[in-house]
Amino acid sequence: MTLAEFIAEFRRVRDDTKPDYLWSDEEITSYLNDAVNEACERALLIEDRTTADVCTVSLSIGEPNYPIHDSIIKIKRVTLGGARLPETSVEAMDEEETFWENRSGKPTRFIRDGETSIRVVPTPVEAADLSMTVYRTPLEPLVVDRPDESPEIKSIYHYRLLPWVYRCALLKQDAETLDKDRALEQENLFTFNFGVRPDANVQRKHRDRNPPLVSMGSW
Repeated sequence: MTLAEFIAEFRRVRDDTKPDYLWSDEEITSYLNDAVNEACERALLIEDRTTADVCTVSLSIGEPNYPIHDSIIKIKRVTLGGARLPETSVEAMDEEETFWENRSGKPTRFIRDGETSIRVVPTPVEAADLSMTVYRTPLEPLVVDRPDESPEIKSIYHYRLLPWVYRCALLKQDAETLDKDRALEQENLFTFNFGVRPDANVQRKHRDRNPPLVSMGSW
């Protein structure tokens, strides 16, 4: 579906007719962009390994910390020179080695440092490029003056975005539009389509968790 088709379907379902529109094209477009981002975060719909600005991190000598693209939701895989770098955490590194932050060499692991950056371990001693496979949100939002464009996600998911669009519309602070009960119904339908929104605290705790220890005891 194109943006124009989304807007037309919205107005048909909501019976939002001229000349007294309750929702502007700009508002509907904003709701749709929010729906796409929400679906991507819940269901990891966009996997990317080829967009250089998103998937490539250029390492510098002596610098362990690097920002990552704002669109990245989750890092699936990291490689350096064709070799995979497993993910670890500060807590796990502290358990393994007291002075790990002072070590330099070819990076062998990475740490997701919050939502906006990564850290490589050990600190690089030569320039190189990390390659990442990531799950992300769209790189560009839909805008009203480009009505023929479509959401970046696969078309099979397009119609399933509409409940979130309706949910946002029904939460508009206006006597003719506000309906919290129906908005919740639409949100529940969207959750049925794309799953529950990830809890940021749970994700952080999962990243910080030490790797499991494997017992080598006898049978």
